[in-house]
Amino acid sequence: MYYSKRNCINIVSHQCHKHRKVPQLITEYKNQNSGIINTYDCDLLILNENKYLTYCIINKDQQYEILREYKMSPDEHFNDFHTKVLEYDEYLRNGFKSVKISISNKRLVLVPGAVFRREQSVHYLENSAPIWSTDEVKVDYLEKQDIRLIYAFRTSVYQMYKGLYPNSTMENALSSYITHVDRIVSSMDPGYKVYVNALYDTLYIVVFRNEQLAYANVYEFTTAEDFLYYIMLIYKEFQLDQEKTPTFISGKMDSHSKLHDLISRYIRNLHFLQHNTSGEVGIEGLPEHIYFDLFSLRA
Repeated sequence: MYYSKRNCINIVSHQCHKHRKVPQLITEYKNQNSGIINTYDCDLLILNENKYLTYCIINKDQQYEILREYKMSPDEHFNDFHTKVLEYDEYLRNGFKSVKISISNKRLVLVPGAVFRREQSVHYLENSAPIWSTDEVKVDYLEKQDIRLIYAFRTSVYQMYKGLYPNSTMENALSSYITHVDRIVSSMDPGYKVYVNALYDTLYIVVFRNEQLAYANVYEFTTAEDFLYYIMLIYKEFQLDQEKTPTFISGKMDSHSKLHDLISRYIRNLHFLQHNTSGEVGIEGLPEHIYFDLFSLRA
């Protein structure tokens, strides 16, 4: 655990139901001012990480109703995990006004718009990441930067979500994150800026020079030292000043976490990333940077 859940309303332990394991619910925040949730008037945001699934239901008044995180068990298959979450969660099989789904994985590549050819999408990706016969290859368009982000995702899980939410939109979580950060960058001083987002076992590193995207990638990590190593690698590659270059952090860390403590020893100009946009969804008592990645789906 890299951050403390001091304000979490409820953490549900692993259970068994009719001799079948139900999904492991590790985090739950409920809006105490809500009654019965009418999902048909609500928006649903879903973030898929390697071994985790997070979702939030947002009502017509732009207030959150419930936020939950599930964790995949060590002996569980990826497809089975998603199937069980969708089967057992009492809200996810309902209808919604809109559904946005983001996929977080490192099997991706960014291609400048000037050279992109859609028919070459698989070729671009297979030069950078493995593609399996069970994959769906998708392409996101980062319009402001004129960049295509190409990524692979399990076809079976993709079809499962599209079957349940036929009108949903799906994109890579890094695309959503970059789009959200891009809106914030435009209001900042010129120069290099580094953005780091931590999920449970994945991190995004994005570098902007002025308002131009200079670098973006996804890494998997196990320890806090791994986490720091990838950040320092980018500082070295771009020859950035550890004392002066601003680094903005978000995701699963706070000022009391091991990740923050380690990073702050090496990077002095360190800040938690704030939304800096109107109409953001907030969870009372919870720093807004914690779920910056999930709420980037609204950017």
